[in-house]
Amino acid sequence: MLKKLFFIFLFLLLTGAALYLFRTPILRSFATFLIREDSLQTADAIFILSGGGYDRGNEAAKIYDAGWAPVIVCTGGNEMPMLCVFDIDTLESDMARCNLLQLGIPDSVIVMIRQGTSTKEEFKIILRYCAQHNLSRIIIITSKLHTYRVNDVFRKTMKDAGVDLIIRAAKNSRFNELEWWKTEEGLIAINNEWIKTLYYWWKY
Repeated sequence: MLKKLFFIFLFLLLTGAALYLFRTPILRSFATFLIREDSLQTADAIFILSGGGYDRGNEAAKIYDAGWAPVIVCTGGNEMPMLCVFDIDTLESDMARCNLLQLGIPDSVIVMIRQGTSTKEEFKIILRYCAQHNLSRIIIITSKLHTYRVNDVFRKTMKDAGVDLIIRAAKNSRFNELEWWKTEEGLIAINNEWIKTLYYWWKY
């Protein structure tokens, strides 16, 4: 009995030591699993998903300035309640547009779709927009940790509809995604994204 307990204790001790020794790559894998990004190709339009008008807008502006697509479409119908303190009534898509304008993107190439409160809703809106405007290849801009779920929701149906999908990840300006455990914002972001990913797996 004592010998059995000794081996159990030794196993737990070695397991704990291994987890501690390799804690960085293990923790990093929770983020790298969620990051799915494609190589850039010329496209008909760039779509900025709602939820990060600053970071995603910055990435969209870079891609537009590099000549990869002639139009930027801002989606999102979620309100920005914190801005009510300043008596500003605006949506996430409006925030993305404002950022693009500040970055020097011409207003004439920005299309506003002030709708969509979830990844699934925005997918349906973008799919409909592609069909209405005969788009054959689009670039989707979202955050790094969101790219897996976007790929899961968008890829197959877009392909069936004849639309080639390029997913690009915008780097978060507030924390390093590959060191998410070092900041409170990173902890919240990775937790939220994994919960949403599991929910989407279960529901869809």
